Amino acid sequence: MLKEVTPINRYYIDPHCVIVTGKPSAALAEKLEKNEVTRIKAQVEKLGLEGLKAAETDLQKAKLEHERPIPTDILTSFIVPDVKTISWIPVQSHLENGLGRGPSPSTSDDSLSKHVLEDGSPLPFFVQYNHVQV
Repeated sequence: MLKEVTPINRYYIDPHCVIVTGKPSAALAEKLEKNEVTRIKAQVEKLGLEGLKAAETDLQKAKLEHERPIPTDILTSFIVPDVKTISWIPVQSHLENGLGRGPSPSTSDDSLSKHVLEDGSPLPFFVQYNHVQV
């Protein structure tokens, strides 16, 4: 007996899947920590006391620069367009609540809803379809 090929079977039940389970490596974590300690020691030796002090002052200057407020004239210099001049991209949407959750809220007469409703039985889980004509 042949099994009926339905969208649910084709896309959600029958496809093959691969599950990879990972486990953190304690040895790798120790190696990374050891390498970082070695890298920091080498950097301290390379810079010396004066280099570390210079790096600290550079860091403090960068923090102060980063925390400065954005000048108001920069924020207010952007031209805000009139809402009527903004062209909107038309999007058709259709929602399927899934089985046992009541009727879907989007039962409009647009072509997307008609296409989805004519495509077969409703899916057993929530799906939102969006269609953009480009």
